[in-house]
Amino acid sequence: MTTQIETMPCRLCGHDVPAGRFCGRCGARLVHERGSGPDWLRVNAFVAAPGESVLQPSLVSSMFPHLPRRSHGTFRVGLALVLAVLVAFCLLHWYVPMVAVATFAPLLLFVIYLTETGVIADLPWRVWVLTVVLGIAVGVGWALLTSTVVAEYYSLGLGTEMPTARLVRDALVIPFGGLLAMQLPTILVRLTRPPDRESLYGFAIGVLGATVFAVTVTMVRMVQEIDAGITISDQPVTDLLIEAGVRGLTMPLTAASVGGLIGIVLWYSRRPDSSRVRQLAVGGLALVVAAAAYANVGLVEVLQIASDLQFLVHVVLALAAVVALRVGMQVAVLHEPQDPLHVELPILCPSCGHVVPDVAFCPACGVAAHAASRTSRAARRRDRPQPGTELVDR
Repeated sequence: MTTQIETMPCRLCGHDVPAGRFCGRCGARLVHERGSGPDWLRVNAFVAAPGESVLQPSLVSSMFPHLPRRSHGTFRVGLALVLAVLVAFCLLHWYVPMVAVATFAPLLLFVIYLTETGVIADLPWRVWVLTVVLGIAVGVGWALLTSTVVAEYYSLGLGTEMPTARLVRDALVIPFGGLLAMQLPTILVRLTRPPDRESLYGFAIGVLGATVFAVTVTMVRMVQEIDAGITISDQPVTDLLIEAGVRGLTMPLTAASVGGLIGIVLWYSRRPDSSRVRQLAVGGLALVVAAAAYANVGLVEVLQIASDLQFLVHVVLALAAVVALRVGMQVAVLHEPQDPLHVELPILCPSCGHVVPDVAFCPACGVAAHAASRTSRAARRRDRPQPGTELVDR
């Protein structure tokens, strides 16, 4: 016996869809709410965490978009634990352990995320292996190519005036070169035509490639510093804390945001009924903001400004890159092709926990079906809840 689904017309796409708060086909709000922004962007309901604004720089929902809402708290605890360990190592003047945790913790957390959500099982192993291998190879090449610049930087004492040509090179050319090199693994993987074109899988490839690249560059440069006999045991605790914040928080966030956004752009495909010009404009703006945030990090490093102010600028740039990523992710997921709709079949929403029709966006909370891995979607479709008398809370 088929349950009768109440429907209503969508203001944006014009289709009759299951009644609720959000259109199950295009994700727009069925009844416009104040502060929700334009329907095609849905500013106050992020596709991966509808309880958050798109402009809210939430780290967990931005970096781990496939996570169900019940797992957000666990990853927040993980991030807090990493931060506590970094602070403890800085207070103890354990520089090498601090650098190790700051370098490898972001990559480890992202790999745990890929495994726990099932994303890692959705793509062939060759895709992940190729991304890691390319990230390492490009990272080693870039670190060796710029080793002379790094050596010159450490040879200059604090307060030493730099020639204009060197300032331009270190502040602009090197950061932009690093930005381009960091995207090579993602671009090369995309050229192999991986099987799944959902934008959030491009995000995962982009973040993994950028993070592996950053880790490799850091490790190669650490070896170069040790070989050069550079000592750091006499650094004040304040300087160690700032360095830990930059290495373990702001730099990984900025790099992952830019890499993830590039991956989204490369994997994105537009639905025939969506506006190309509008999406290109928003996506281009997001890319410019994220790239500028990453490139300006180099300028901040070179300019002779107070370390605490330098860290504050790092934080601002990282948050700007995260917001740009969220805007790009929102536009891509709302307007890319979705899975076939099965309005007559019930499914459990991993975000709000309601039993809703199996459509592209949860009619109750608005979370995108693509914000769950294919493994998760397949498991919930194999074990569908028993149809009840009401599928959506209105």
